[in-house]
Amino acid sequence: MGVAKITTLAAAAALACLLAAAPAQARRDVPRGFYGAVLDGAVAQAPDAQWARMARAGVESVRTVFSWEAAQPSPGAPPSFERTDRLVAGAVAHGIEPLPVVIYAPQWARADPTVLESPPRDPAEYASFLAALVRRYGSSGSFWAEHPELPRRPLRYWQVWNEPQLRYQWYTPDFAKGYGALLRAAYKAVKRADPRAKVVLAGATNLAWDALDELYRRGGIHGFFDVAALHPYTSTAERVLRAVALFRAVLRRHGDGRVPLWITELGWPASKGKVRSGNTLQTTPRGAAARLSRAYDLLARTRRRPAYGVSRAYWYTWASSYEGGISIFDYTGLYRYAGGRSRATPQLVAYRRSARRHEGCVKSAAGACVRRGG
Repeated sequence: MGVAKITTLAAAAALACLLAAAPAQARRDVPRGFYGAVLDGAVAQAPDAQWARMARAGVESVRTVFSWEAAQPSPGAPPSFERTDRLVAGAVAHGIEPLPVVIYAPQWARADPTVLESPPRDPAEYASFLAALVRRYGSSGSFWAEHPELPRRPLRYWQVWNEPQLRYQWYTPDFAKGYGALLRAAYKAVKRADPRAKVVLAGATNLAWDALDELYRRGGIHGFFDVAALHPYTSTAERVLRAVALFRAVLRRHGDGRVPLWITELGWPASKGKVRSGNTLQTTPRGAAARLSRAYDLLARTRRRPAYGVSRAYWYTWASSYEGGISIFDYTGLYRYAGGRSRATPQLVAYRRSARRHEGCVKSAAGACVRRGG
């Protein structure tokens, strides 16, 4: 990025001081899957070289899109599993659990055929596609019979859509009733296809607790999800914890206080000085690394407290371009990925050290512990 070598060395030294690891722990203090990452953007189209990096960094779960549009562009045709087969195979071979986000209706199935982010016209059609995915990758999935060379690790969790309270993700002004109908149809279809499978609520962001309350009141979601999800994009790690508490309070008020809660997106753009924006999320690479470490420490420390209780947190995102100067979220990756090449960021250093500290070990490319402590 045009930085002189001496400046790079000085920055690296300062970063090493900032992120100095705490004394190594000999035991794990977070549940399996606590350290997650989102796989999206350009790198998601060619992820094969990334799985070993993820595993060594401590990533145990990857959240990625399973696109209905890409799998079934024509009505009546059987869905193609070519892309998702590759994703699942690559992940499980490296000890990583995929969390599919099932989203994007094909044109023929949209309420508004001209808009990619349109909700499905018929929840039953979406539910049918989701059930096909579960039959492919779930407890009795055909994928596992076809791939005896892979560890048999059926997919247990399925996330139904993403941030539906935002117009650019759902594209209707009244999201609560529409998303509620979709969730109920999806839940029933998933349970029929695999009684052991779990449904993850779409991640909510911004005033997420208000959106959640509206989904309960107007969307009829109670009893139709197994895991709640939150995207607490806010300026500090401490405010992340505050957002979790507000969200958990709404769950408790509607009788779901004991439901598991995941943060399915968490991140700070290292875009300060790169993008013309007044968004307070922006910081520097060092700032993002420090906030990452602090956030994961706070979430790990409070995960057994009833007011918080986050059992997974997915960093947004695994890799991004770090160029373009348009979106602040082009500067959030643990890796810089451009032109097919990957370069580690300070945030990756922070993530890896944090994962080693709380997972209790250094990981191999296959996701196995090879040495205790960090």
